[in-house]
Amino acid sequence: MKRIPSTENQGRKIHFHGIALAIVDTVFYDSPELPLKKEEILEGLEEDIGQITLAYWGFSLFIALFNLFPLLKYGKTFIRLSQLKRFEFLKSLMDSKSFILRTLGNAICLPFKFSYVSSPDVHESMGIPYRKEKIKPEPESRWMRQIFPASSFDTDETIEADVVVVGTGAGGAVVAKELAEKGLAVAIIEAGHFYRRDVFTGNPKDMIPMTYRNGGITATIGNAFIPLQMGKAVGGTTLINSATCFRTPDDVLNQWVTDGLTDFSPEKIAPYFERVEEIIHVQECEAKYIGPIGEVIKQGCDKFGYSCGPLKHNTIDCEGEGVCTQGCPKDAKQSTNLTYIPKALNAAAQLFTGFEVKDILTNGDRAIGIKAFGEGKNGRKVSLTCFAKATVLSCGTLITPTIIQKNHLVRGNKWIGKNLTIHPAIYVGGIFPDKDMKNPYSIPQGYMIDEFHDEGLMFEGGTPPFMIIATVMPGIGKEYIDMVSSYHHLGIFGCMAKDTSTGFVRPGIGDLPFIFYYLNKKDTENLIQGMTILGKVFFAAGAKKLFLSTFDHPIVERPEDLEEVKQRRWTPKNLLLSAYHAVGTAKIGLTGKDSAIDTNHQCHNVPGLFVVDGSSIPTSLGVNPQVTIMALATRAAEKIAKLLD
Repeated sequence: MKRIPSTENQGRKIHFHGIALAIVDTVFYDSPELPLKKEEILEGLEEDIGQITLAYWGFSLFIALFNLFPLLKYGKTFIRLSQLKRFEFLKSLMDSKSFILRTLGNAICLPFKFSYVSSPDVHESMGIPYRKEKIKPEPESRWMRQIFPASSFDTDETIEADVVVVGTGAGGAVVAKELAEKGLAVAIIEAGHFYRRDVFTGNPKDMIPMTYRNGGITATIGNAFIPLQMGKAVGGTTLINSATCFRTPDDVLNQWVTDGLTDFSPEKIAPYFERVEEIIHVQECEAKYIGPIGEVIKQGCDKFGYSCGPLKHNTIDCEGEGVCTQGCPKDAKQSTNLTYIPKALNAAAQLFTGFEVKDILTNGDRAIGIKAFGEGKNGRKVSLTCFAKATVLSCGTLITPTIIQKNHLVRGNKWIGKNLTIHPAIYVGGIFPDKDMKNPYSIPQGYMIDEFHDEGLMFEGGTPPFMIIATVMPGIGKEYIDMVSSYHHLGIFGCMAKDTSTGFVRPGIGDLPFIFYYLNKKDTENLIQGMTILGKVFFAAGAKKLFLSTFDHPIVERPEDLEEVKQRRWTPKNLLLSAYHAVGTAKIGLTGKDSAIDTNHQCHNVPGLFVVDGSSIPTSLGVNPQVTIMALATRAAEKIAKLLD
């Protein structure tokens, strides 16, 4: 997509400006006391969308078609309806039982809602910091001299190493550090860039385009649209995750052993967990930074006798900045860019940033390295070729299999790209009018309900940044504005399912993978069960109103109405879902018939090619996978080193 230079973008208005202004007037109907004028809301949207040609023309076409839609009902275009009729029409779309109509109504509102809640004026009116105060980084360390960005290259380069590792997240950074410290020459390739804490503003508008792959728009298709987030920077997804740390549950490990993976028993894997937890400094979250949401959940759970408590995080001196998923501005979260990567570089590894790996080089059946491409000096495209004895793909569950597929490797193995599980998740919001929830100053995910873990449900705090949660709040007009205004009294908590559903991933358009996932009836019912449990807990703790992550009647005002919620005929497309834990698309196993890679993490039938990331995890975990991936990567490094000895 071509970016429009700022001089060209100045003053550029969306085509059909009048229609867009009519939509703004409808979305914010009966809301005279807004901190922004409605023209300013549209100007903010024009500024954001006008920067990208494809988005600009796509949105202009969308609103032009939307303008014609009321002709079917009223015989008039949207812009020619009265203000009240516009409001009634849009509200009827959003409340429709038809999935298509409801999707249309919500889709037309979202850009305007985001433009409103992402403005500095609205943040100021709410008393929410728009950006975090920048903290000067530590003096440049010696290991940083081992980082070579693509922008410093003016010619194509070829290098040699014992091991080339593609990716710097929970898998790649760990295996690179472990192998480098064993004396092997390690080259690390990262598609994103290396950032220091002074660029972490905590503002999603700044950070998502900078640190999320595909600008955060990656999602599954199937019987539901489920966003899936991946990091694209040194640190990978560890840079933008919630910092939550769990060991693989014993029942999961024991199932792997039953399936033949005898090296993965709780006793044999325990030393790897201990090694990882020491390096990334896993500790229980402090109550003062968990915030009032922890008190609320405990109060509600105590009334039902549910087990609950603080989560564990990989942090040092956390101060509750509340922006874990946007990169920690104080370097408290011990993501791999602060832990494993510096150790790898201190052990003489070299890190090449801004290079996207496209080609896996082979000699016969054997992998012998990679070829990557980046933007060099003066915007010139440059290539980096690395020949190595071992090639380790650690690009993540959604990218690693597509690289293998694009290179036509492991042909005939049905497990490459299949077996995808994601921990589909929902949330519930509770309004506590007399309680300041301190959302901007609390850990977004610091508390849990583990009572229902054996039933495949895990409840964890999940407070997104203001501009994210406020964008998806239900309603339009005064109802929506009142909901946004209640943010400081809003408690958000999430629930994820240990999915029995599976999906697959294939190469898509450009760098965007094609991800198909079908949420089955069992998992859908489990998520509804989780939603009603959370509703009961919130009401027991004093909530006066709930809003659910649904498109169908999301507001619940009485505890007794939760039973009616549970009895509705739910389908996945009626739920506002998300997911953060994709695993399994190159599963580990014993043979090519039951897996993509062997117990050394080497691809069946492609010697020299290894997979060390979430792809290798054979089943859904039921807990956050960060520590599991890191422990398996520590073990994998031992296996790879022995094979190269």
